[in-house]
Amino acid sequence: MRHKFTKYLGRVTENLELGFEEKFIYVHYTKGEIEKTACILKNNNKTKAEYLEPFFEENKVSEDMKKEVRNFLNNEKNFNNEHWSEFTNFLMKTLSLNMVFGLTIALTVFGFYKLGTYFDHRYGVEPWLTVIFTFGGLGLGGLTGYVMVQKYFKKSVDKNPKTDNQFQSQRQVNDKTEYPVVDVTIDQVRKAIRQFSDNLPKGVYRTIIVQDDNSIDFKQLATILSGIPSKKFYMSKETYDLFEEKDKKIPPEMDMVQKAVDLYVKERKEYPMLQFDPQRRVNYYQLVQEKYLKSTPDTQFYITEMDGLITHIRPEKKKVENSSH
Repeated sequence: MRHKFTKYLGRVTENLELGFEEKFIYVHYTKGEIEKTACILKNNNKTKAEYLEPFFEENKVSEDMKKEVRNFLNNEKNFNNEHWSEFTNFLMKTLSLNMVFGLTIALTVFGFYKLGTYFDHRYGVEPWLTVIFTFGGLGLGGLTGYVMVQKYFKKSVDKNPKTDNQFQSQRQVNDKTEYPVVDVTIDQVRKAIRQFSDNLPKGVYRTIIVQDDNSIDFKQLATILSGIPSKKFYMSKETYDLFEEKDKKIPPEMDMVQKAVDLYVKERKEYPMLQFDPQRRVNYYQLVQEKYLKSTPDTQFYITEMDGLITHIRPEKKKVENSSH
């Protein structure tokens, strides 16, 4: 889900859009004629605010904007703390329930045992009534405890949000509905995926539409595209890059290499590329030699300047002006 922030600085409007994905943070910032977009890769144990601070400093984001974003992130943290508090309360209630459950069985069994011994002494048939009443108490106590547990957990489930259930129900409806075949471009698919992603429940990512072969399950996008595309499209689960049928071998290789690069950066605090390589090519020799990759991929990938995200697109050579003396 995207979060938008706006500040009015005199005649200049400052806008910031944040999208928190599973692997990276999407940032789109405009201030007057200035426009900046970045994908900040999450490869360290940092808070969201710590990831955003370098971007704020580099692009001279106003103090008012930074303050509003920090407050938003703090409120989100408090919201997460509320979930933890709810969990601890649930745990305490569950422990209490276990105590009540055990106490119910114990008292029932003890009461029926005493009742059995009383009738045994009165009618002189010991220990048969004691045994029968003891087992009867055990069964009745277990049944009582079971009914209590069922009622408790049923109430707990009823209090949960219905967002996930509605999402699952919509998926089932999409699976059963017949949609027309339509012709779409890769840009239309990209926009549909973004719209789909913005409406996902918290904690659910757009990779839910990516199948095992990296092809896109268009039944989940059919209502947005008004049909099922006539041709297949593929997506990387790590970078969310889209590909057409002719490039379908790239996404699985991209996912494999991106995971290797992330792990390499996490452990070695540097990128797996030659120091003075202007194209910033992923150095497969390093990754294979150090067992981050089992084999060399067919596709050459390049490390972008967006915090370690890779791309299959070869970067353009920077023009260097030679001055004569």
